Amino acid sequence: MLGSIPFSIWVWWLNGQVVSRFEGQKWQVPSEVYSAPIILRSGALWKKQDLENLLEETGYRFGRNSQNVGWAARSNIKVSAHLRAYVDHLGFHESQRRIFSFNNGHLVIQKLNGDEVVEARIEPQRIGFLYDGNTESRQILTYDEIPKPLLDILIAVEDQDFYEHWGISLTGIARAVVVNLTHGSRRQGGSTLTQQLVKNMYLSSERTYTRKLTEVVMSLLLEYHYSKEAIITAYMNEVYLAQLGSNALHGFAAASQHFFGRPINELNIDEFALLVGMVKGPSLYNPQRSPNRAKTRRNVVLAILKEQGRLTNGDYNSLIKQPIRLASKQKSRSVYGDYLDLVAMQLSRDFDETTLATKNLRIYTGVDIRAQRAANSAMRRQVAQLEKRDPKLKGLQGAMVVTDRLSGQVRAIVGSSGDHYTGFNRALGAVRPIGSLVKPPLYLSALATGRYTWWTKIEDKRIRFNVGGKVWAPENYDRKTHGVVHLYEAMAKSYNLATVSLANDIGFDRVGDTLRQLGVKRSFTMHPAMALGSLELSPFEVSRLYQPIVSQGASSELGVVLAVMDQDDRLIKRFNQLNDIPFTDALLAVTLDGMAKTPKIGTARAAQAVFPKLNFAAKTGTTNQQKDSWYIGITGDYSSTVWLGDDNNVPLSITGSSGAQKVWIDFTQHTNPISLPDSLPYGAARFDVLDSKFEIAADRCEDKIPLAFILGTEPKDSTSCFWPF
Repeated sequence: MLGSIPFSIWVWWLNGQVVSRFEGQKWQVPSEVYSAPIILRSGALWKKQDLENLLEETGYRFGRNSQNVGWAARSNIKVSAHLRAYVDHLGFHESQRRIFSFNNGHLVIQKLNGDEVVEARIEPQRIGFLYDGNTESRQILTYDEIPKPLLDILIAVEDQDFYEHWGISLTGIARAVVVNLTHGSRRQGGSTLTQQLVKNMYLSSERTYTRKLTEVVMSLLLEYHYSKEAIITAYMNEVYLAQLGSNALHGFAAASQHFFGRPINELNIDEFALLVGMVKGPSLYNPQRSPNRAKTRRNVVLAILKEQGRLTNGDYNSLIKQPIRLASKQKSRSVYGDYLDLVAMQLSRDFDETTLATKNLRIYTGVDIRAQRAANSAMRRQVAQLEKRDPKLKGLQGAMVVTDRLSGQVRAIVGSSGDHYTGFNRALGAVRPIGSLVKPPLYLSALATGRYTWWTKIEDKRIRFNVGGKVWAPENYDRKTHGVVHLYEAMAKSYNLATVSLANDIGFDRVGDTLRQLGVKRSFTMHPAMALGSLELSPFEVSRLYQPIVSQGASSELGVVLAVMDQDDRLIKRFNQLNDIPFTDALLAVTLDGMAKTPKIGTARAAQAVFPKLNFAAKTGTTNQQKDSWYIGITGDYSSTVWLGDDNNVPLSITGSSGAQKVWIDFTQHTNPISLPDSLPYGAARFDVLDSKFEIAADRCEDKIPLAFILGTEPKDSTSCFWPF
């Protein structure tokens, strides 16, 4: 009796360990970051192959089972898909079966009965974790979410008596003892699923009889306190299945996404068998490292199912012939790493790092996975081509920020020109002179006075300034003067002399005030050189500066995180953007309309040549000694800021037109662009105006240009251009 006291105390202590861990937060799981849903709209430009590729990238399988969720089918002219249901901060979205056809390159979306619908949505994609570091990758399943075929296969292979035993299997232990005694060493363990769970959750991997005794006692205690459903659910989430660098992959749900790119409930029998087979040796049977060995092990599992009568001979023979089809490795941090930097930066103001690293929050963002991949690819391709064309450009770097034109949500961000995430995000950290990208805000300042319109004429002539006792004499890029020009010409063709003269006329301080009102938060002192772009900003800050203009007053802030939810789909925090713009929508729209002249007659004509039917706005920028190449392009859906330069700030052989513009063209070719709308908001209107005289021109007039005006500043006279004979 005295000898039993220490044993009882030990069992009592083990009981406390079992209960506290199992009833508390079992796992520290990093927060998951999700993209925006992919919205497919009827009427949008789409190629059939592009839609098929997108469905495959998001885990949809093509086959005869297209009536099942997560499956798709295709014919020569159509694609159908059963889109998944999902939950986000806006609520529950039901699964939908949709048929997609292509009318002269335009998408048509229909229900099964033929009714056309406006849009269809592909569920948000998980793009990564926050602060995962050396932690574990998991996706937590509830018992109801465990697919029954997976449950049956696991029990059939690992523990046939699971529902009958009390945590340990006496027959299994006896069998293991016989094997071990026969071989004179410890060859077999005889562990139940409960024992495996205890070993993974509570104990080390050492192989001693003391640890085995502890395992047995804790297994009995676990079975005493908790139901079989609770135990098998914990096992499904705890089981170790792979090592991914510094991260351990735990649980069948996370393994399904990693290896197959699909939710666990969409796997086939052979895929379930592969995952169950990996339990015996996660490293040995990893299909990415040892596909042949993994296939052999999978077939052993299928053979066990056949022997137990769970598979017919026909099904078995069919399944063992199936190849192992793994998901593409494109969904890596190298694609979304720069965006995750931005997410972490925003959330750091509201959540501590420990919470984000351990509480399995679900973070919904505005990233567009198509735009992100297109931006990454465009940056890599074009920088590689520029370096090939001019070896002196070796080491050229770049950054890109893509925002939704109206909402200001950041859709994509690229922080380097390399193939992989580098850790230095130039979109946020490369603060460089912005060159001629300062000009549209400057011209907005002039239009805001009411004394200038896009038709107003100014002189492009040399001018000198005394700055701090030194003479500053700016020059045009071509070292020439261009005489009297209209405002729209001066901006479209990026004439420095006309621009700095205009800034001098309206006052440099006024220009500085406008920059701050548009969103420049960085401290700067206004002086004449600022009017030509000596102001230093990061690409992200440039995008923020332009957002009020490109949205025509619809938004002013850039959005990243939309909402944060917990693992039970409860909303924790919703992020709303401020919209405080001290300019009228009409003024902003007129400014944007003037920027649309740059592709037509100015420094962005190369882009217009590639997209002859696209109505878009743009501005190129080149800094002193061509150390920085800038471009901003604005279509109906996106506003994109591109920067190219060298980290060592050395002169380059490219300008905004010959460098950054190429990246934008490449990106836009892969994102099905839509034109800017022709309509203007209340208070603005577009008129055809004579080029030579400030009069509204009739249709028959040839010497005319369409220009946007703030109402009240348009020409008061008109002409018919009719001359009697």
